[in-house]
Amino acid sequence: MQSEIEIMRVLRVPPMGKLVVNFNENRFEAISDIPEENVRQLIRAAIGELITFAGGYQNLVDAGVAPPLTSTQPQATTSENEEAQRFLSRMEEERDALKSSARLQQPPSVFTNLRWRPATTESSANKMLSLVEQVDEILQRHLESDPELAQRSIHLVQDTNGGLIIEVDGHRYERPREIDDPRIQLMIKRALKEWEAS
Repeated sequence: MQSEIEIMRVLRVPPMGKLVVNFNENRFEAISDIPEENVRQLIRAAIGELITFAGGYQNLVDAGVAPPLTSTQPQATTSENEEAQRFLSRMEEERDALKSSARLQQPPSVFTNLRWRPATTESSANKMLSLVEQVDEILQRHLESDPELAQRSIHLVQDTNGGLIIEVDGHRYERPREIDDPRIQLMIKRALKEWEAS
């Protein structure tokens, strides 16, 4: 089974179209905004891999989406070149270590546990329904705090296989990220966190 790790999420924020990075449900506009050095290094390594994915920095320059390095910087000395090479080697080592390390994997959220554990017996189906009802009750309380969302039909329900389904105004979703409205996503995440803490 393939074990994937989500490093970061890149979002374009209207109206100006500025890019922001989401990491562990925190939003950052610049890498300097990230307080932990190990997280900054993780993001740098991912960006370095994205440059490789694009075929190298020069391909980005040729496509007109990145400035050329030589236009604003003086010619690098031999020691600067060696330092840059050491830095790249260190980043590649860290990237490889991150890929092979399972320590960075976070435990699955309660939502994942609820969604992907179909009921196998009538007893487990009843227990699952109880969990879904508990989370939905908390969600309804959160929705009441937003006058706009309180008017809409938003519920967590159990599907026929014992998994969790989100119903929004008659549409069904399996995961919060599939819902277009970020306010609804946030309300569901808050409800799940409150349920986890109870």
